Amino acid sequence: MAYLEFWGGVGVIGSSKVLIGDGGHRVLLDLGLDIPREADLFRDPVRLRPGEELSARLRAGAAAAIPGLYDPAGLDPGDPLCDRLAEPGEPTAVFVSHPHIDHVGLAGFVRPDIGLHAAPATIALLGALAAGGDVLPGPRDFAAPRTEWVPTETGSKVRVGPMTVERLDLDHDVPGASGYRVTTSDGVLVYTGDIRFHGHHPERSWGFAADVADCDVLVTEGTSLSFDQAYPLRTEADVGRDYAAALAASPDLMLQTVYPRDLDRVRSLSAIAAEHGRVILWPERTAAFLRAAGIGAATADLAAIRDSPGTYVVQIDPCDLPSLLDLPLGAGSAVLHANGEPLGPFDPRWKLFTDWITHCGLLLRQIGCSGHAYPDHLHEMVYRIRPKVVVPIHTRSPHRLHPVGGPARVVVGYGQRYDFTGRPADHGPLP
Repeated sequence: MAYLEFWGGVGVIGSSKVLIGDGGHRVLLDLGLDIPREADLFRDPVRLRPGEELSARLRAGAAAAIPGLYDPAGLDPGDPLCDRLAEPGEPTAVFVSHPHIDHVGLAGFVRPDIGLHAAPATIALLGALAAGGDVLPGPRDFAAPRTEWVPTETGSKVRVGPMTVERLDLDHDVPGASGYRVTTSDGVLVYTGDIRFHGHHPERSWGFAADVADCDVLVTEGTSLSFDQAYPLRTEADVGRDYAAALAASPDLMLQTVYPRDLDRVRSLSAIAAEHGRVILWPERTAAFLRAAGIGAATADLAAIRDSPGTYVVQIDPCDLPSLLDLPLGAGSAVLHANGEPLGPFDPRWKLFTDWITHCGLLLRQIGCSGHAYPDHLHEMVYRIRPKVVVPIHTRSPHRLHPVGGPARVVVGYGQRYDFTGRPADHGPLP
């Protein structure tokens, strides 16, 4: 009998981990850093000691204690929990939906004999991040080229014991965004990863919904269900329009905070800046990543900025806010916030960031749009897919998903086992 377990994304935004077992084999969909419901015990300025990146999280209950998953070299010997987790488990394969830290951040700790599968674009982006110095933590060298990863093309099918796992393209705010269809002896499960329908490639997400129609279980992210929805709904076209308008309205130096892993948006805004006679200047580490990802990226030259401030847009480094004091800011200078860091008022760094913006007399304009599907689109997607059971995760408010036309909505518990009808297994919560 096939079963499902949910080791992340339960009552929180992020950290989705869906474990599927069948015939003595396991498939794990995503393995990211846990995002706690209240406060992250490991947020800045906490720094984990080398070799304890995983063990400390496990002891604090901030990582999924999945047996037989982690490389013993990354676990603390002598700790009872770590010793138990270090024991071999059933044959397992991990499939990553996209390269955001809350979906891939613990992949460096996976046992060497467990396959790590992802879209080629995801693997390439992780390699570019490593080239810029942002390497996934783990006991082994995960710098590019990442030989541990198995590139999985769209539509390709991977056998894991009696199960078949198929990767499908969809749209999110990062390259390589994927959903998965897992065929088991008890039915078909579909996992959206993180998905949206208002980005650069909505046809991918609607095509995904059409491809997976009539599945037995749909596990979907529900990030936007956590918030009251504002209208009109913003799209990537709105981001580009507002960015262009801001540059056209001011002859002064402009600043931005853009999420660098959103390569489509980086390319789009770079082109708009060029149309307005401006060049985007990036922090050194970000520029190194973008170059490794195949995007030309200039770094800040303070003398050049002072000579001609109106020809540049400067990406703010949230770790070097005092550098704002060096810039030749004018009356028309502003910060264009397009989902860069800090991410928003929920980010612990936001107050410090806005304090600096206010001190420098800068206008803060939030022009981004979400990387996640809006509630209207989520409900339309569920209606089109017509699953027998729908499980909303990656949200604080799973009860806000209201399927129409027959699907049963199941709000799951952390670490509990379910069958493919959505009913809890007899044994109850796992230890």
